[in-house]
Amino acid sequence: MDGLFERGRELGELGDHFARAAAGEGRLVVVEGPAGIGKSRLLTEIRRRAEGSVRVLSARGSGLEGEFAFGVVRQLFEAELTAPERREALLAGAAASAAAVFGELGDGADGGGASFASLHGLYWLVLNLAEETPLLLAVDDLHWCDRPSLLFFAYLARRLEGQPILLLMGLRDAEPGTDPALLGEITRDSAAIGVRPGPLTGAGVAEFIEERLGVAPDGEFLAACHESTGGNPLLLSQLVTALRSEGVHPEARHVARVMTIGPRAVSRTVLLRLARLPADARAVAQAVAVLGDGARLPAVAKLAGVAEEHMAEATRGLAHTDILRPELPLSFVHPLVRDAIYHDLSPGERELQHVRAAALLRDSGAPAEQVAAQLLHTSPRGERWAAELLREAGRDAMHAGAVDSAVAYLRRALDDTPAATDRGRLLLELGAAEVFTSGRAAAKHLALAYEELAEPASRAAAAGLLGRALLFLGSAEEAASIARRAATELPDESDESDDLRMGLKAFEFMTIIFRAGDPRHLSRLREYRRLPGGGPGSRMLAAMAAWEAVCTDGNAAECAVLALAALAGDHLRAADPALIVFAAIVTLVVTDRPEVVEVWQPVIADTHRRGSLLSVASIHIWHGFGNLRRGDLAAAEESLRAAESEFALWGHADSSVTICRTFLAETLHERGRSDVSGLLVRLGTIDPGKNTTGWWLGTRVVLLTAAGRAGEAVATADELAAHCAAIPDPARLWWRSLKAEALDRLDRRAEAIELTRQELEVTREFGAPWSLGRTLRVLGTLERDEDRLREAVAVLEGSTARLEHAKALAALGSTLRRAKKPTEAREPLRRALEVASACGAERLAEQVRAELHACGARPRRDALSGVQSLTPGERRVVDLAAGGRTNRDIAQELYVTPGTVEIHLSNAYRKLGIRSRSELQRVLTATGILGGS
Repeated sequence: MDGLFERGRELGELGDHFARAAAGEGRLVVVEGPAGIGKSRLLTEIRRRAEGSVRVLSARGSGLEGEFAFGVVRQLFEAELTAPERREALLAGAAASAAAVFGELGDGADGGGASFASLHGLYWLVLNLAEETPLLLAVDDLHWCDRPSLLFFAYLARRLEGQPILLLMGLRDAEPGTDPALLGEITRDSAAIGVRPGPLTGAGVAEFIEERLGVAPDGEFLAACHESTGGNPLLLSQLVTALRSEGVHPEARHVARVMTIGPRAVSRTVLLRLARLPADARAVAQAVAVLGDGARLPAVAKLAGVAEEHMAEATRGLAHTDILRPELPLSFVHPLVRDAIYHDLSPGERELQHVRAAALLRDSGAPAEQVAAQLLHTSPRGERWAAELLREAGRDAMHAGAVDSAVAYLRRALDDTPAATDRGRLLLELGAAEVFTSGRAAAKHLALAYEELAEPASRAAAAGLLGRALLFLGSAEEAASIARRAATELPDESDESDDLRMGLKAFEFMTIIFRAGDPRHLSRLREYRRLPGGGPGSRMLAAMAAWEAVCTDGNAAECAVLALAALAGDHLRAADPALIVFAAIVTLVVTDRPEVVEVWQPVIADTHRRGSLLSVASIHIWHGFGNLRRGDLAAAEESLRAAESEFALWGHADSSVTICRTFLAETLHERGRSDVSGLLVRLGTIDPGKNTTGWWLGTRVVLLTAAGRAGEAVATADELAAHCAAIPDPARLWWRSLKAEALDRLDRRAEAIELTRQELEVTREFGAPWSLGRTLRVLGTLERDEDRLREAVAVLEGSTARLEHAKALAALGSTLRRAKKPTEAREPLRRALEVASACGAERLAEQVRAELHACGARPRRDALSGVQSLTPGERRVVDLAAGGRTNRDIAQELYVTPGTVEIHLSNAYRKLGIRSRSELQRVLTATGILGGS
């Protein structure tokens, strides 16, 4: 290995980051630079220095293995999981879901996307390792890392805070790599620390040459070496090696020789050195280049045609000439060396070698994915064994939650499957995987599957997936058409067909929400406003009927009963975990039903345990919205930021991102954490979605009004009214009061009052506390009517809508103060301040403090005292902690980081006036929450 010339600064930086990480300040460090600049050498040196003081795990990306499902992740961890007892210990608890990554059977992904369960399980595997001793994870050539592993590193990078982990990565710049977007997510993360080694100076080049050649170079020779290599350590090393082999002395008379070799130092010198070696060594080098770093000796020997007893001599010669590393497993000293040997083979030779490699790996019983990786570098030959093996590799990848790898294998399996054979099932598998990677490719293959499949249930499954792919591609009309066609083709004689037909009909109704067909057709859902049957299709229709009732003329209590019936059991969630299930859950949120908390828990737990990253992101959006409505603003922000991060990791940029940012903007506004103008910029001026329009317009009205742009707010509210007239939307319950608040800013109070009175009729009939209480609050404020405001407070008292309750109390107190009743105003204002503070509504709390001061009051505290002051998230953590659960146990159960648990407990201790976990039981027992011992 080359000496570490002029790398003192970089080593110092890396050493400092290593020390901080070992002390519990998790670090993500990216060593970035051009090929040959010395990134790998720096990573190797830090690993060497860390050995003995921390656990060091390392891996390296490879251009030949870019489709291995979690290939780089497995390089990192498999050696730690060899012993059965240790494997069992490390994959315990939340880490158990990572077992599928390492080939164990168990709960896998839900059939789409990178499995969140796999990512989260791997995260806990890392934490389990780091709990034993500080951890250094070194990953070189990140740009060639397989996409599932990249997803994990991006997931881990955001969760290093407070952990004794250094995630150290080497990345070649100007290299697009496996996934440029994901690489950008990692390297541009706010926590990422960059280290960029520079080229060697003239003095460094001189020192290098003298060490290698034993003689100091003269000035002209040194200048030529520096110029021809640009100070790149690898190019310089190869140049000097070539000069030494030719007996060239570092003198001015040999400058021409330097300039001839220099620009092509790597490929020229590697191939020259290789040509001088025996035939066996050349064949072994080519075989390793084809099989990839880490290839086993028997496979290399067989592919090279070299007897195993001669392998030691061949590899010794390759190591002596700086082509292969001197230790096992077999690998090249640098990727550029491998590239030179690999690309020296003609395209035809390379393909034939990959064909031979695939066959010998298959015959030796190698895992399907190793054989499949070789097949991906060959042209399709229509061989049945290849198609079957690729399909097996695809299923294994899906089980591990590595959908990108699965898609690559299944696409190639399709190419190897003759057109005359029954390809319907394969097309369905491929399309189901592609739904979460490429909607257009999924739609193409699912459409073919639908045409080729004969069995009705399989055709219906293909139609359902095809419809969803088309829906999120913006082709709602086409999605509705395929659902109608599939429903009519189902046979009439079975209960199974009837339920499948109902599921397709429910989906067709959903397409109307996405602007397909006549919105008036949604009224047909009214015949399904009854308790559903036992099948998933029946429950889908019930969920859609509940949502349609919320959006039109339904009563909150009746809507909630229907939604709860649709959600009973696992049928709806299992059949449609990422679309129609939310129609039922959000119905419960809008109707302010307390049961929604209990509904969320199994949905969240199951989705985290089995779901795709996309499914988890969707859950986080709607859970965030639910927390926003309940007034748990910290939890809302946490969920919505998680959703935005997960969509960014997945590369999903559709209406889901729009609605996530919409709810997050409203949450941040309520928290008083962001400038309103900045939130408006982030929200944008055009809603790119269709099903998101009502939510987006409503939030925009709120922000425009707060920003003092009342005229624009009124115009936007009119757009919202037109939207609600065109298509059923829950905003029918609140658009008038939104507009009224903007009208009041324009001194059009009479119009505002009349509009809000109209809304009061609607919200009284609906009967949910949040919407009715809000309307009463706005109307009472406009009319300066204390009785209206007292009714608003009474309606919201004891409901789940804590933030709206705080607003009603604040409005009542402010109205009383303006009516010159300061003493009477203090109590509702004091309570408003307590509830607003408990909700995390800092903007409202600040307004209430000003009102209290205007009343002559000086509140001694802001927040509610005791257990009542805890947010639902804090309360859940406190309950688990009081039950004897450790922070790690709690984090695993709630699918959060240990750091999040620590923050919740710290906040809870402050609110409860205690200092430690040991006092929790006493406080909760004193309040009657826990029984005495």
